[in-house]
Amino acid sequence: MLKILLDTNLLIYREDHSIIDDKVLELTKILYDSNKYKIVIHPMTIEDIRHIKDSNERDIFFSKIKIYETIERPPKATDDFNNLVGCSRLPNDLIDNNLLYAVYKDCVSYLITNDNKLKNKSQKISISDRVLGIEDAINLFKSLEEKEIRTPSFIKHEYLYNVELEDSFFDSLKADYKGFENWYKRKSREGNKAYITRYPNNKIGSFLMLKVENENEDYSKFKEPFKRGIRLKVTTFKVANTGNKIGENYIKIIVNEALKNKVDEIYVTVFEKQEALIKLFSEYGFIQKTTQMTEKADGHLKKELVLVKNMHDNTYPNFDWSNRNTFIVPIQQQYHEILFPKSETSTQLSFGDLQGVNTYSNTIKKAYICKAQTQQIKPGDILLFYASESKRSITTIGIVDNVFSKFTTPEDLYAMAIKRTVYSLEEIKSNFAPNSKLILFKYYRTLKEPISYNSLIENKLIKNVPMSIVKVDTNLSKKIINI
Repeated sequence: MLKILLDTNLLIYREDHSIIDDKVLELTKILYDSNKYKIVIHPMTIEDIRHIKDSNERDIFFSKIKIYETIERPPKATDDFNNLVGCSRLPNDLIDNNLLYAVYKDCVSYLITNDNKLKNKSQKISISDRVLGIEDAINLFKSLEEKEIRTPSFIKHEYLYNVELEDSFFDSLKADYKGFENWYKRKSREGNKAYITRYPNNKIGSFLMLKVENENEDYSKFKEPFKRGIRLKVTTFKVANTGNKIGENYIKIIVNEALKNKVDEIYVTVFEKQEALIKLFSEYGFIQKTTQMTEKADGHLKKELVLVKNMHDNTYPNFDWSNRNTFIVPIQQQYHEILFPKSETSTQLSFGDLQGVNTYSNTIKKAYICKAQTQQIKPGDILLFYASESKRSITTIGIVDNVFSKFTTPEDLYAMAIKRTVYSLEEIKSNFAPNSKLILFKYYRTLKEPISYNSLIENKLIKNVPMSIVKVDTNLSKKIINI
């Protein structure tokens, strides 16, 4: 939860008897409607309000500011700091500097002020991006709220109070974690949400809940406690509706949430019996770092493994360009739409999409089937997918898992590609040939700006329209994509 510090003048303006400006109302609504923010005040603000001469007005302010949390024992601005930003002998100047110092020392995430002098001081200590005017704050926090993680249509981001705790889906969680029901109800009252899927009969099929933790989180339960920092915790992860690659979808959501919130680590706790879940997390860079003892509903203690993913290592969604070959892979528009829906701004949804049947659209692990002659592709190589026809551009990056060829029958090929491929068995049969090639790969990312055919030609990455897989210069590809 981000701590938002209000400048004294802005606080007084918000809480006095005047009609509140529309912009202040808009900012207040953003901050109060979200569970991501907590408005706090500095102890010196309380001292500042004591200087209000009208005792009745002063008492009204004190009664109103009791709803805000006060920063406990904030560090006091040093003489060096005051000299750096400038400080007169006026009491207000010293108060302003201490508010700035709270931001500088990371007691709070942001300071909101309508004081230009304060904003000018923040530039001297390189924190101007965290000392915001009202309009700046609206633009920043509004964009953070609107940045919903895009999910397949059959995965819903639902408020907990709309998810039935009585569903039998939760029985195992209630047994594994003492007090689960009370915890769930508390989180529901706090306005938390979870990603869920449902069976056709409306029963819950899967459940994912996440939490961004700040520097004040208590990790004393861990055998080897974490250092203080900002992390994303996978608080609950359960998939009963197996076989539809929902677990992979949830991994994508977890990673995207981590990227959105700019955390350094993700962690999850799992019981040793959850072997399939441990395997899934380990595939995407989660490593066991420590353990904790968890009390079950029957009072017994059971060990949980604490798995951690470093968001800066070279596992999904990151990769290292060095020592890899790079290939441009052409793909027809109709298959591009199904295989890479995130690259499409508008795609017609089918009943299968809504029910989670078209699992290949939503997976990280995918398959590409072709008759390309190249024998150079190997695990770890980079694939740049070129959408042909109307798009005529590179839209997507994938990394090769494995390559297979020399299939005896189309059924053999389909058996290896099933759950990863956009092709049906009938389509594979109609296009099968002894030289058919199956490339298994992981979807890594969609480019923010597709690289057009003209740009590829201008930058000499290709000489003409790619009709089959073509090897290209890796360093040049990296340069163009970075641009």
